[in-house]
Amino acid sequence: MDKLNAEAGQDTLSEDSSTQKVRKVIQEVCTSAGATVAIQERVGDEKNQPGRRHLQVTYTGERPMPYPQWFKLVDSIDAALDPSGLIDWEFSELSEENEDERMAAWAILPAAE
Repeated sequence: MDKLNAEAGQDTLSEDSSTQKVRKVIQEVCTSAGATVAIQERVGDEKNQPGRRHLQVTYTGERPMPYPQWFKLVDSIDAALDPSGLIDWEFSELSEENEDERMAAWAILPAAE
């Protein structure tokens, strides 16, 4: 994989502690794997879920990443996030194998009130 570098996206919409914890886990896994990614927060999505927060990770390396490697990286992130209890797995996303852009997004569970 590309050089050891994971960067946080500049478009952070929230300082929500759950979002920050998930961001930290994603950054650590990507850094360990040597993957260059951008991490951005977004609210809502195409599925008309207003207010649902996602952390979107997009591969930004100089060389294309084969889909099996991307899937393995995302699977590692999933395994690291699973015990956190912060992710809504039903609304998390992964780019298709035939898409040029390697992207994954994890839906953050709303904070308990």
